[in-house]
Amino acid sequence: MPVAAITGASKGLGAALSLALARRGYRLVLGSRNATEIAEFGQAISKLTPTLALRLDVRRKDECVGFIEAGVERFGRLDLLINNAGIWRLGTIEQVTEDDVRDLFETNVFGPIWCSQAAVAVMRRQASGHILNIGSTAAVDLKPSHIAYGASKAALVGFTGCLRSELAGTGVRASVFSPGGMKTGLFRAYPDRVKEDYMDPTVVAQRILDHIDHPTEEWHITLRRR
Repeated sequence: MPVAAITGASKGLGAALSLALARRGYRLVLGSRNATEIAEFGQAISKLTPTLALRLDVRRKDECVGFIEAGVERFGRLDLLINNAGIWRLGTIEQVTEDDVRDLFETNVFGPIWCSQAAVAVMRRQASGHILNIGSTAAVDLKPSHIAYGASKAALVGFTGCLRSELAGTGVRASVFSPGGMKTGLFRAYPDRVKEDYMDPTVVAQRILDHIDHPTEEWHITLRRR
């Protein structure tokens, strides 16, 4: 059975991906900043597949390394890492604060880098694996009031492209999937922003699984609401 590690796994897109992968026979290593939520979600998913659920703050490098190492210790390998944990905040250039910028970049960029760094060490030894980062169309649509968030997701795309180049020929794949608006708790601070045509996370999860199952040369996939 293959092994997948997912950050930000207890809700929204992370939960939809966890459920879909469990149904496909993956053993799961699930992380979330909320200890209670991830424990409860992990217990529910464990009824479908062997699961290790851990509290994880991706802003901390030591926790990212521990997350990957714990999964490998439990299951012996790592086939898929989905860097899904992320935060979203609005703010114009005049409004954005230093704390906003630091928190967005530490969560949306540094976390994926630290988790990927730990995962690459495992996947190189296996000569196989896939690191999938969850981006956002905000990285390319360049919307107003997305100064820090858009910049963080653009940085994530750049990181993924560089990682893909470094891993060429190793058997390890790197890609980034950038969806548009989804009906998730990410928008809980801005409920008026959620549109009727925003995508359901389960639909996005299925498209991501299609990307995982059918590798192509395309490494940055965007998915907008239809």
